[in-house]
Amino acid sequence: MMDHFSHISGNKQQISALFGMLERGSVPQGLVFAGAEHSGKSMVARALAAALLGVSNDDLSRHPDFISMAPIVRDSGSKAYDLDDIRDALTRLGQSAIHGQTVAIFDDANVMSTAAQNALLKTLEEPVGKTVVILVVHELSAMLPTVLSRIVTIPFAPNPDRTVSPECLDDVKNLTSSSLVDRLKAAQSLGKRDVLDVDDLLAALAVELKRQGRVSAKAFDAILKTRERIAANGNSTIAFEQLALQLGKYE
Repeated sequence: MMDHFSHISGNKQQISALFGMLERGSVPQGLVFAGAEHSGKSMVARALAAALLGVSNDDLSRHPDFISMAPIVRDSGSKAYDLDDIRDALTRLGQSAIHGQTVAIFDDANVMSTAAQNALLKTLEEPVGKTVVILVVHELSAMLPTVLSRIVTIPFAPNPDRTVSPECLDDVKNLTSSSLVDRLKAAQSLGKRDVLDVDDLLAALAVELKRQGRVSAKAFDAILKTRERIAANGNSTIAFEQLALQLGKYE
């Protein structure tokens, strides 16, 4: 089964956790892979699906018990799921699998409407037969709490191979300090930097939290929200200060 993940260079901790589930036969019937874009979530999801269904990665799309869903892209560039497509997928999930179990991947699940998520919730609450549903999301906060309560969240950091300057790394470490004063000073220092790759910095923060054994779904969600705040209004100082306050709750 590990061969299914051999082509993936990053996300070693996530893959190790999933491989352990596969070996124990304890893969949850619902999973959320949450993290920034280009963090390898979809690739890992497809590798897991292939391992569960016992086929090669190349043959996955042809397996009769595999369901792959993605939103439509509108002319404006925005994405949305068609509710009828969701219902069709859920109908398939409600039918007996041809070869033992059904695996479904919903890419960009964070753009699902409330109605679509509620329709999915019934399947998560009352699965038919052996099913695994994997939701790939970029914004965990866009998912209904009722949906998240039914599934296991696995956080994915941005590409950890990307680096930031030593000065930024010092601020990142101080941002995880037990002292609120130190965290706020680090946030203000980061906010004043003229040239800053936010994705790289947040990736370094996620790696530092993992090193400290403090990474959690809530902490990772706080990191993702920081990225959203900066993208929305460009005021990185305020966004980092809010993150500094939030990280104090997850110690």
